[in-house]
Amino acid sequence: MGKTLGMDYAPLARALAEQVRAAGTPDHIASLFHRVPRHRFLPDVMWGEDRTRYDRAADFEGWLRAAYSDEAMTTQLDDGAEGGMGLPTSSSSAPSVVARMLTAARIEPGHKVLEVGTGTGWAAALLAELLGSRNVATVEIDTDVALRARTALHTAGYAPEVIIGDGENPPMRPDAVHRVIATCQVARIPWAWLDLVRPRGLVVTPWSPTPGAPGGVLAVLERLGRGLGEGAFRGSLAFMWARGQRRPAGVRPGLGAAPDRTDHVEGDPREPWLDGETSLLLSLLVPDWRHGMGMEDGATEPHVWIASTRCGSWARYHADGRVEQGGRPRALAEEFRVGLDWWRARGEPGVDRWGLTVDRSTGRQTVWLDSPSAPLWSAHRPSGVSR
Repeated sequence: MGKTLGMDYAPLARALAEQVRAAGTPDHIASLFHRVPRHRFLPDVMWGEDRTRYDRAADFEGWLRAAYSDEAMTTQLDDGAEGGMGLPTSSSSAPSVVARMLTAARIEPGHKVLEVGTGTGWAAALLAELLGSRNVATVEIDTDVALRARTALHTAGYAPEVIIGDGENPPMRPDAVHRVIATCQVARIPWAWLDLVRPRGLVVTPWSPTPGAPGGVLAVLERLGRGLGEGAFRGSLAFMWARGQRRPAGVRPGLGAAPDRTDHVEGDPREPWLDGETSLLLSLLVPDWRHGMGMEDGATEPHVWIASTRCGSWARYHADGRVEQGGRPRALAEEFRVGLDWWRARGEPGVDRWGLTVDRSTGRQTVWLDSPSAPLWSAHRPSGVSR
């Protein structure tokens, strides 16, 4: 289908491919964005990153141009339920982000790849175009989403295996693939992913230390042994959460909760959490917390609250310089102060100097700076738990 309603998509696809190529994407990856038409995998109604609604029937040209923009398109709200809050629950990732992940995966001819999170099926089609359909499998937990993707793939001429199931525990034998590429964010790397990839294979996934933490990173983990993966982060990257991990533990501190300690600092102590890059680094410096904003009676500006996801400790940061903390046994505000001082003393290292080790034998995920021999903190996960 070269033309629809008098408008040709091919120039838009060509321009998109040139755009990702100009950003440094290798030619063999960039050319996929011209050869695989994105619009064939998108629903008639979708939403852009600024929540603009695109309706194919009402404005085909606007819808088509959006399809070939470098923008993530939300394709499902509220897990498909009617009358929900309008929360995005499935999407077609921004083309530049897809290009980053495919490049980071270092895919070679003959490789077999499992994609976790089929979504629209477009990324699976890109992989099938690169490797051949027989070398690509994709798993999707939402049955309706999976069936629509399977239809779109078939219509576009691709036939990767589409599995309906939990992507954290794909029904595949160990050592089945060379690469696992996840299009959902996780805080706990599923042990199953490390079992699925062959020795020296890669798991490529958006990762964050805990659900509810701000932002995320692109983790590229090499399988070094059974249940052992390790690798550096490749910049910041945030995705929708895997459905089994998207609801964090921990209770938001009540507005009336009395602090155990109140300090007063110069400037606005909320600033690190209001800056996306710094708040991401805070999530790497201090584990196991979530955050949000609240408003006290009579206040003119909101405060930032932090709650531990493993105990009842909390902190509140106010625009007037107050730093409150309460609950036990953690002193969260002190943990963040020490963490920031440690980071600044080392020259404020960026995300690309950090990395992750996942080891099933110890049941731990360890965050490190510059080298696995310089661990910063570890989070324990029982080795008998599969995800």
